[in-house]
Parts: sequence; structure tokens; C-alpha cells
Amino acid sequence: MHDIEHQTEVDPIHPVYDAECLSISGRSTLTFVIGQHQDDGSLHLRIADNTGKGMWFDGWASAEAVDTIVQGATELTAKSFHALHPGRSINTGGFVLAALKELGLIRANAENTRIHEHVPTMTFEKVAGAVIHPTAAKKSKPAKTKQ
Repeated sequence: MHDIEHQTEVDPIHPVYDAECLSISGRSTLTFVIGQHQDDGSLHLRIADNTGKGMWFDGWASAEAVDTIVQGATELTAKSFHALHPGRSINTGGFVLAALKELGLIRANAENTRIHEHVPTMTFEKVAGAVIHPTAAKKSKPAKTKQ
């Protein structure tokens, strides 16, 4: 008999922030996680839980992939995010949409709330940084000078 060493796969992405938000339909509460890759510091997003019955894929999506889809977009739907996890549960795209809306990277279109749009000047890194390090995101007031 030979002893076989069992190696457990270590996730190189470590959670740094988690929060809850309503799904776009408002029928369930989602838990999403922002993680940081231990080697290069890159940020990632995943859906970790759903109080509803819908299935989803809980794998990580890179901030870079999210920004590629979102930057400058004016007609984002759940389907827009299927490219993050091709061939996985179709619910995942809608859940990612809800998390990105909660983070402030996208917003509902004023004329059609079923369509979302990129919030100008925002990136995944900016919105993630604001929730991971909220005090650093606040702008300090300029010092008053006496004249």
C-alpha cells in the first residue's frame, strides 16, 4: 500500500468584503463577496448566497472582466453578464447585476428600469475600494485659511 497525499486546492483569492443586496426582482436577498488575489492584488467578485430558490454559479469574476462589460455601457441587462461565467447558471448574470448596482458601478436607466447603465467615471476598483476602505474614500475638506 502506498500513502497518497491529499492536497486541498487553496483558493488564491481571499475575501476582503461581503455584503447583502436585494435581487433585481426583489424576491430574494443575495450575499456577494469581493476578494483580492494573493499574488497580484487584483479584485474579484462572486455571488456567495441567495435566500431564494434560484441556482447560481459561485465562482469568482475578475474586476477586469466586469469592467470590460460595464465601461461606457448604456444597455446592461442580466444577459450582459453571462460572459463572466459562460455555460453556467443563467441566474448568475442577474445576481451579478444586482451586486454591481448595490456597489454603485451601474444604475437603472431613468427611462427604462429594466435596463441598466454604467455610472460614468466609476470602475470596479473604485467602488470596491470605497466599501473595503470607506474612510480612505471620503474626501477631506481643504484647510481653511485666515485672510
